[in-house]
Amino acid sequence: MLGMVFGLLMKLPGLAERFLDYQSKKLDGELEGFKTASGVDLEAFKVHTQAQLENNRLKLAQNAWWGAKLIILMAGVPASAHFAAVFLDTLIPPFGSWGIPKLPAPYDTYQWAIVQSFFLVMPTMVGVNAMAAWLNRR
Repeated sequence: MLGMVFGLLMKLPGLAERFLDYQSKKLDGELEGFKTASGVDLEAFKVHTQAQLENNRLKLAQNAWWGAKLIILMAGVPASAHFAAVFLDTLIPPFGSWGIPKLPAPYDTYQWAIVQSFFLVMPTMVGVNAMAAWLNRR
């Protein structure tokens, strides 16, 4: 019985060496996989960052366009001023005595759409864009 135990102990260093070699090769494979995956992630991050930069440049170019500012001045300011004057005219005196008429149909709905786009939609879109940017960073 003692001879069998000693025989097993003599074979044990060879088994341990093979097991440790197997574990070492397994870890080397995992390390290479990690290196490859991190390289792919780095490239994807660079591409994503470049795309964000191009999107921001496009937004800046759109916001710097003089045509949009001209449209806001020509359509938004008069519609908003008339809408505010009609609103104030419907209030109690001293505002209610101006006699400013409401626009006839269908122009009243056009005016409401313009005012709504400047004072409801645009501020809401800023919040929606901020929320989307925050969610994309997570």
